[in-house]
Amino acid sequence: MSQRNAGMFSGNPFKLAVFGSNCSGGLALTTVPERWRATWDENVALAKLADSAGLEAMVPVGRWKGFGGETNFGGSSFETITWACGLLGETSQITVFGTVHAPLFHPILAAKQIVTADHIGRGRFGLNIVCGWNTDEFEMFNVTPMPDRRYEYGQEWWNIVKQIWSAEEPFDFDGTFLKLKKVHGQPRPWQGERVMMMNAGSSPAGRAFAVRN
Repeated sequence: MSQRNAGMFSGNPFKLAVFGSNCSGGLALTTVPERWRATWDENVALAKLADSAGLEAMVPVGRWKGFGGETNFGGSSFETITWACGLLGETSQITVFGTVHAPLFHPILAAKQIVTADHIGRGRFGLNIVCGWNTDEFEMFNVTPMPDRRYEYGQEWWNIVKQIWSAEEPFDFDGTFLKLKKVHGQPRPWQGERVMMMNAGSSPAGRAFAVRN
């Protein structure tokens, strides 16, 4: 059987990724006519180019609304797990991440979505967990950010997702934030191995979350 996320776990010691191509403007706040539009065709062409060039990953930005102004930077964006599914079907080597705001995705739903993407890519999916920061976006969902406890919530969320992927029998979860009954889910990730996870938190709590998990 092939190794999951082969390019990330082997090959070049220094990994390169394309970041933010799912959002209009990419990472460049500019009004130049040739600025990144983030159409689906552009994303597919870029993914194929990165794949053939040997880049290790593509990482999207979890974005729900733009920043306004003349170009409404980031105003057009693809949801990241379904975006990853499409790109995994168009490539053969590169790892494609999905970026998930844990407070906005129920862990049972997320676990199922992630596994689906992972099987489409035959072990080339990766999960980027974001525990939340954009109050303006969270208001769209009627969700209140937890700046002081967001990584505590994120830990519960991730523990549930991992347990869904490993539990032999339905389980209950009695946490501080999440209380669930008779949870179960199949299939497991590709080849039964845990999906690669990353987190880019810069606070002490965020860095501790990333190191711990």
